[in-house]
Amino acid sequence: MPVQDELEKYLAAGRLAARALERAYEVVEDGRSALEVCEELEEIIWSEAMPAFPCNLSQGPIAAHYTPAPGDTLRIDGKNIVKVDLGARVDGYLSDSAVSIAWGGENERLVEAAREALHIGISQITPGSPLSKFGRTIEEYARALGLRPIVNLAGHRLGLYELHTGVSVPNVDADVPGHFEPHSAYALEPFLVPREGAGRVVDSTPSNIFRLTSRKIPKDPQLARVASHIWERYRGLPFASRWIVRELGEGALEALRTLRSMGIVYEYRTLVEAKGVQVAQFEHTVFIGESEVTVTTRRRNE
Repeated sequence: MPVQDELEKYLAAGRLAARALERAYEVVEDGRSALEVCEELEEIIWSEAMPAFPCNLSQGPIAAHYTPAPGDTLRIDGKNIVKVDLGARVDGYLSDSAVSIAWGGENERLVEAAREALHIGISQITPGSPLSKFGRTIEEYARALGLRPIVNLAGHRLGLYELHTGVSVPNVDADVPGHFEPHSAYALEPFLVPREGAGRVVDSTPSNIFRLTSRKIPKDPQLARVASHIWERYRGLPFASRWIVRELGEGALEALRTLRSMGIVYEYRTLVEAKGVQVAQFEHTVFIGESEVTVTTRRRNE
C-alpha cells in the first residue's frame, strides 16, 4: 500500500481513539461504574470501526491491563489517578493512546508531568533517530522533577493487526538497538511515579483481557466454535471476556476459561507498581514519515 494511504488508515484509527479519550475527560468521575465508562468509550470506536484492544481503566498503583469483567461492580475512586488506555482498528491499522485523570494535589502534578514528558519526548524524535533517544529524554525530564519513569514498561512498534511487533521503545536511558524507521508506526507511552516508588511493575491479578495465541482448533464443538469466532473477529489482538459473552452468550465464558487452560488463549495480568504508589501514563501513536513525525492520535485540546 502507498505510504500516504497507510498514513490515512493510521489517522482514521487515531481520530477514533482521540474522540473516545476526549469523551473520557467528561465521563471519568468519582463513583462512576468502571464497566459503564469503558463500554461508553468503546462504543465510540465500535460505531465506526473496531477497538484495537479493550478499554483499559487502571486506577492508582495499577499501571495497566485492567478492564471490567461482565457484571463488574468496580467504581472509580477519585483518590486515585485513573489511566484510560484504548485504541481503534481500521482495516488492520491500529491506534493506541492513553490519558491520565486526577483530581488535585500530588496526583494532578504527577499527571501533568507525564503529559509533558510525552510531548517533550515526541518533540525530540525524527525519522531515523535512535529509539534510545526517546527513553533518555523521558528519564532526564522525570529525574529533573524528582520523579521516576517505570523501567519495565515501554512503547512499541505497531504492525498490521499487531500491537507489539517485538520492537520496544524504552522510557529510560537504555542502550537499545534500533531507530525510528520511516513508514512505521509506534505507540509511545511514558509511565511516571513519585520518587519513593520502585519504578517498576509486577504481575498481579487477572485482567479480563485475553489474546488468541494458538490457531489449534479443539475437537470439542463448543470450544472450536469459540476459538474460531475469536480468530475471525479479533485475530491475535486482545479482546475482553465481556465482548465474548455479548457475542456468544454466557456459556462462552466457561469455554474461554477452558481455552485458557489449554494454552490456546492467554489472559493478561494487571501490572502494579511494585511499591504501590500512584502511576500516571500518557500515550500517543506516531507515524514516521520520510521527513516528519505525525501524531495520529492527537486530541482537539492539545
